[in-house]
Amino acid sequence: MATKPFERDLLGKTLADKYHLVSVQGSGYYSVVFVAHQLFCGRFVRPVAIKISRQTGLDHGTAPAILGDALVLARLLASTDDHEGRRHLVQIHDMGLFAELDHRAYLVMEYVDGQPLLHHMQAAGRFSVATGLRFFKQICSALSLVHEQGAIHRDLIPENILIDRRGMVRVVDFGLAAYTDPRRGFVPGATGTFCYMAPETLQGRSVPASDVYSIGLVMYQLFTGGGPHLDAPWVIDEHVDRSKENYRLKVGLEFEPPSRHHNEIRNDYRWLDDVILRCVDSDPKQRYPNASELLRALHNEDAGERSVATSLPEPLADEHPAPPRLQDEEAKALFREARQLLAARAYDQVIDRLDIHRPAEWAVLDLLGARTLRILGQAHLGRGDLTQARDCLEQLRHGQRQQQLLPRNEYAASLSDLFRCYRGLGLDELARECQEEAKRLL
Repeated sequence: MATKPFERDLLGKTLADKYHLVSVQGSGYYSVVFVAHQLFCGRFVRPVAIKISRQTGLDHGTAPAILGDALVLARLLASTDDHEGRRHLVQIHDMGLFAELDHRAYLVMEYVDGQPLLHHMQAAGRFSVATGLRFFKQICSALSLVHEQGAIHRDLIPENILIDRRGMVRVVDFGLAAYTDPRRGFVPGATGTFCYMAPETLQGRSVPASDVYSIGLVMYQLFTGGGPHLDAPWVIDEHVDRSKENYRLKVGLEFEPPSRHHNEIRNDYRWLDDVILRCVDSDPKQRYPNASELLRALHNEDAGERSVATSLPEPLADEHPAPPRLQDEEAKALFREARQLLAARAYDQVIDRLDIHRPAEWAVLDLLGARTLRILGQAHLGRGDLTQARDCLEQLRHGQRQQQLLPRNEYAASLSDLFRCYRGLGLDELARECQEEAKRLL
């Protein structure tokens, strides 16, 4: 992503004497999101994400219209302290106006270190049912809080669903969220990401079931790798209203049962066909009315499937063969070869050998996964790819904090490599923290 003048001029500055802007996380027409370090008396407190408006000259009367998503999300989070869905939304820390920045509005949020679900979908093609269900239950948990408080997200797309490094879903971007008009019973306005909009949203009548439709499309795409909504010949013309033509296309979409594209659903989770196809029904009255009801259905059906599975006899050894996995001797030989290639500076070959065994970001690490990340981090660092090296070594660091996997000296060496990544990326405060942790180990 090319850095524009506005973003470039701000990088490296400290605003309000407490937010040091480190990098650009996202850039849009109305605002820019920076990764920043929150400071107290010049000392690092925590990483945060800051959305800063492009528009200047704002005041107490005009700023709320620019960052209205902050007000909606803040009200949702303030409405309850014990709802499970809070864990899957992004927390708000601060908001206001930067007087020293031409009175631009700003919103300070929790920094989520992760990747959009779309990134994982493109990398994986199709997900296992267990992983997909875990994600969708968490999405529904977040949206159930939204719906129970009378709001609708209206832009639930794979790019707005983050998976953090613990494997937890975080639903983001409430820029189009709004509260239902109590007199009308819906949110007026045809807005959202066109491909994932429900038919009634296209007509300007969004209801909680409209978010369910979007969840259904994402589920369909995750389990099948595609969907007719991605290939339909939508008619987009800025100068002519094509909403009627597109509405006819929307209601005419035909979704095949996901089991035709996913062997695991066909063999063990046929109930998912009915759940997903109900979500993407063109008639909102035929869908689950809200995310809470969809979540209940996922829990009930999944629990029923497990209870049936435990009552069945054990399958024969060759009915469901286990996926191939490195055995101890194979792993030792592979790591021995990888270390020899590292010594020869054949970094690309190391990555070719080991990348297939790299554990997913949401996986619980074991010793094999930890050693894989350790060597991959060294290889990427040797190639000069600091971002990839950092990702591997941060994942290793998180796993090591959960349970001791690597010996102290080997883990300390990985922290030294991570220190080099942070220094090279200009993350000096994180580099110092990493260096201090390594010193405590030695």
